[in-house]
Amino acid sequence: MAQAGEQGDWDQVIALEPERRSLLEKAFATHAPVDELVAERVRTILELDKSLMERSIEAREAIAVELSQSNKARKANNAYQAAGR
Repeated sequence: MAQAGEQGDWDQVIALEPERRSLLEKAFATHAPVDELVAERVRTILELDKSLMERSIEAREAIAVELSQSNKARKANNAYQAAGR
């Protein structure tokens, strides 16, 4: 998921989410003792989640800017078309 997010492949990120959720549920359903290796893996997962969330917010904001610019261009075009009539 992290790699797909880095590449901007948000469809792939969404497609992988159910598998991720299932794997996390299985991992935390075990009653294995928590040692430093497990703790480090949990920290890594949390860091990857944070990074992916940050990238998704950046992508969402970029799309919002593009939509705004597109709307402005469409309005300007409509105004130009209306003035030419």
